[in-house]
Amino acid sequence: MRNNREVPVFFDPDHKRWPRLRRGVFLTGLALSILFGLLIVSILINPKLPDLNLPQSSILPNGGHATAPPLPDKFLTPRQRLLHEAKQRLEFERSRRLYELRHQDAPRIVSDDRLDFGFYVNWDESSMSSLKENINNLDVLIAEFYSLQDADGTLHENDPERQKLVLDYVRARAPKLPVFALVNNFYALSTKGASVQDKGKWEAEKLKAMLDNPRARANCIQQLLDFAREERFAGISIDFESVLDEAQAGLNQFVTELAIALHKEGLELSVNVPANNDSFDYRRLSTDVDYLILMAYDEHYSGSKPGPIAGLDWFEEVLHTRQNDVPASKMVIAIGNYAYDWAGNGEPTVKTFEEAILTAKESSDEETRVDIEMSPGSLNPTFKYEENEGEVHEVWMLDAVTAFNQMAIARPFAPRGVALWRMGAEDPSIWTFFGHDEPLGSEAAAKLSAVRYGYGLDYELNGDILKIREKPKEGSREIGYDPERGLITSIKFNEFPSPYVIARYGAVPNKIALTFDDGPDPQYTPEILDILKKANCPATFFVVGLNGEQNPNLLKREVNEGHDIGNHTFTHPNIADISDTQFGLELRATQVLFESVIGRRSHLFRPPFAEDSEPNTPDEVKPLELVTDRGYLTVGMLIDPGDWKRPGAQEIIDQTIAKAKNGDGNVVLLHDSGGDRSQTIEALPELIARLRAEGFELVTISQLLGKSRDEIMPPIPPDRAWQAWAGWAAFGTLNGAIIVLHVLFLTGILLGIGRLLFIGALAIVERWRERHAHYDPGYSPSVAVIVPAFNEETVIVQTITSLLASGHPPGFEIIVVDDGSVDGTFERARQAFQDEPRVRLFRKHNSGKPDALNFGVANTDAEIIVTLDADTVFARDTISKLVRHFCNPKIGAVAGNAKVGNRINLLTRWQALEYVTSQNLDRRAFNTLNCITVVPGAVGAWRRELVLRVGGFNHFTLAEDADLTMAILKLGYSIAYEDEAIGLTEAPDTVRGFIRQRYRWMYGTLQAAWRHADALFRPRFGSLGFVALPNIFIFQVFFPLISPAMDLLMLVTLVLAGVNKLYHPNEYTPDSLWRVLFYYALFVAVDFMAAALAFFLEPKENKRLLVWLFWQRFFYRQLMYYVAIKSTLASLQGISVGWNKVERKATVKQVASD
Repeated sequence: MRNNREVPVFFDPDHKRWPRLRRGVFLTGLALSILFGLLIVSILINPKLPDLNLPQSSILPNGGHATAPPLPDKFLTPRQRLLHEAKQRLEFERSRRLYELRHQDAPRIVSDDRLDFGFYVNWDESSMSSLKENINNLDVLIAEFYSLQDADGTLHENDPERQKLVLDYVRARAPKLPVFALVNNFYALSTKGASVQDKGKWEAEKLKAMLDNPRARANCIQQLLDFAREERFAGISIDFESVLDEAQAGLNQFVTELAIALHKEGLELSVNVPANNDSFDYRRLSTDVDYLILMAYDEHYSGSKPGPIAGLDWFEEVLHTRQNDVPASKMVIAIGNYAYDWAGNGEPTVKTFEEAILTAKESSDEETRVDIEMSPGSLNPTFKYEENEGEVHEVWMLDAVTAFNQMAIARPFAPRGVALWRMGAEDPSIWTFFGHDEPLGSEAAAKLSAVRYGYGLDYELNGDILKIREKPKEGSREIGYDPERGLITSIKFNEFPSPYVIARYGAVPNKIALTFDDGPDPQYTPEILDILKKANCPATFFVVGLNGEQNPNLLKREVNEGHDIGNHTFTHPNIADISDTQFGLELRATQVLFESVIGRRSHLFRPPFAEDSEPNTPDEVKPLELVTDRGYLTVGMLIDPGDWKRPGAQEIIDQTIAKAKNGDGNVVLLHDSGGDRSQTIEALPELIARLRAEGFELVTISQLLGKSRDEIMPPIPPDRAWQAWAGWAAFGTLNGAIIVLHVLFLTGILLGIGRLLFIGALAIVERWRERHAHYDPGYSPSVAVIVPAFNEETVIVQTITSLLASGHPPGFEIIVVDDGSVDGTFERARQAFQDEPRVRLFRKHNSGKPDALNFGVANTDAEIIVTLDADTVFARDTISKLVRHFCNPKIGAVAGNAKVGNRINLLTRWQALEYVTSQNLDRRAFNTLNCITVVPGAVGAWRRELVLRVGGFNHFTLAEDADLTMAILKLGYSIAYEDEAIGLTEAPDTVRGFIRQRYRWMYGTLQAAWRHADALFRPRFGSLGFVALPNIFIFQVFFPLISPAMDLLMLVTLVLAGVNKLYHPNEYTPDSLWRVLFYYALFVAVDFMAAALAFFLEPKENKRLLVWLFWQRFFYRQLMYYVAIKSTLASLQGISVGWNKVERKATVKQVASD
């Protein structure tokens, strides 16, 4: 029955196949490595773009400080909106103060037990910049968060969004830093264009009404307590100003009541008061509060004549006066750092240190130099300048030098603390000693020689397009320190510091540039291009590299149709949250994509989410500096109709037209990807028509700059052609891989669903056939049960016992073939059944399971052969149920219903679930089409005549039962399935054993299918060639190989959706996620229905196994992926694969009943 000249399927005796394949794989891998290596090199090589030679900015008039122009009221860019109206309060916030705090976990106490306080305000971006830079120098932070809204005591949160940002930052960077929430009575108006006086005011009357009303006081106090509890403040700081004399009694009562309430909660209270105002009852207030903050500045102020803001003699006199009223343990001295600029007899303008320095610098020219001098009497810096045809300005300042002297004077008074008004307005040199332990001597004074510009920027010219023209430069001043007095008595500026100078371009009258971000998108970009082409309207597209890589043809079309292309990074990250290195790689990767696809580079850049595209402080300039250094222009968008918020097509049109007519800017921000852009497409035709009707010319960014297209988008030089080719090939390969991944996902889902529906329908049909099947009750052929055994000592007795209990009529025999066992298998069987005539025992040398089976076949004359594994336990009626089918002469073999008999852990229960929902359901369905490919060796029956005709069980495959089944099918016989012929088998209970078994099964089945591949798609062999063999190749080999791609794409989609939702909340759209989830959920749902059907068809099964279906499928996919790869590699290697027998543990305990 064996042809010894044949060798196992896939075996390569010459060992030539695998070396050839390895060489091919190596060469392919080498080519891909070189290709992607070249791509990486081209990304890492970061040549600067050629200079554009844009016109230099004009010199500003003396005294003119060009600041960033105010953004439109509805400017929608996150984190870049200027708090325009509230910022005008700077004109009135000349008298701010400090508070002191005592906290058990205070981070630092200096040697003289002094606490250093800092005032933060949420209406100036520079204040946040100062906080970020100097947070470690503070013992206490007082943050201006609340203001009195109504006379009934209702408070207003000034900016909850910014408040959360600040608190989150503080608690991440300095979690032990106590934070006091400041509440004042300032009311800021938002009427654009109003005079300075109308911008806001201190609400004296409203404050008095609240202070005089007990219920209003209680309401206010309760709100403060709620805020403190909710935000975990260490205390409250009261900053009521312009307090009327008749309101002083109410103020004292309010402070008393608030102190009692706060102290009950373990919180502290500070009150800010002018240092020199006899209307305040300093002694009464200091009795209740924890810290009384004396605002030791504004000696000269708004409404007074020009003069020192805090002359040193005045400062010292105030402290002498107040030490009699305020205990040193509660005294906190607030020192200022700002300037007043008086023009004639008018109200002074409040300026920060940096604004004052910039005014002095820009008011100097080659003929006239503005010198900042220290007034000998007050030791306050001052200077004068002229503007507007001779109008004289007089400026007085408080800076790091005055703070040095004030702190030196204050030391003998031993105050509890010193407070800085305010962070963001200060001379940065103050931080060389403020918040430090070093004594205020000559060394500390010398450190003030270096002068750094503050936290602001200098903008020049106008327009939406930005480029850094100058970087900051440090200035210097000579410090005259008097060691006898311990004071700095003179200064001389040798060189003024300078800020970032940012040039603006593109402010061309009556020209508008339409720009589209985030594309290209296969759905929306083509429609937008069609509209632009029809209207003959040029535009500029800011491309996300990842989208461009996936849609290169759209990128080419944009360029071919005359539009400009700009860099919008490769993955659209929030650049505030990534490193400089990643940012550079994002830019370069997108630039390489441009070079590869369109053969050009681009000078244009727009940051995702407009992050820092309109910087306000130096810490926001970094992205602009990085792109400027690489030769890019940053393109802003002062006209933002907010199409990403989908406000409606008409709103997009109206907003754009209104902002364009108002002169807000020249660049319009629209989107062609990143979400549902149907409203943008709907609005675009009318928008173009109306802009032109209003007299605007629609241009590209290059035209707005007055540059040619080749200047803004220069063709790649010849020496970089190889990089462009490498990029084209690499990006094409990546894009192809992504397409293949999506195709595999969709193919796998559709194939899986189609197969499940097909199998389910056939199984239902087969169920109906079973119920109407008729068998010959008189049919009683001779039957031999062959039990091949190799080292089955633990299970052999149980197996034979279950066979002897079979209900088959007498006359059947059991043939046990010991295939050279080295344990006690033979002895155990002989000892147990030597007196049983129905059991025949044979012993032979080891030659494998197929030979053992053939040996049994050769030693019987029975018509029907029943086979089972030595670990299988039959039900009493299993043999009779199998044999009854052979009354039909067309039946060549019968497959029984194998079940897991050792459901002892999760893995074996999962296998029990698989046997029901996959193996047995498949056999039930394929029985209808006569294409069962495996009569399981654990429980099956064969017509002996046919077994002999096809040569018996052969050793050419590891799946001898599958090979024999296919051979009988090729003879034209049918294979039947009997679901009531139950055999309990022992399944592997470890992952290692499971993998060994499934590897043998898959490899053996692949061998058998390959051996009978001549039947594929040949009508002669019917369903074997058109259903059975394709099912093996597609669903038992190919499907396990691609199924992890389904899980991978699902996982990647979920991760990307989460990242997009986290970092792109305003532009996030779940379309792709829902699409993948739909297909995945549809597959899972159909799979579950098919599994439920399988259990319905086997009503005696434990239906609780269904709860594990999803996890069983997911776990199996990963294991079968490994098995499929291992089987495929083994077939390609041509090696000889052994049996890898699974260890038997005799864990099948129960015997199936009828």
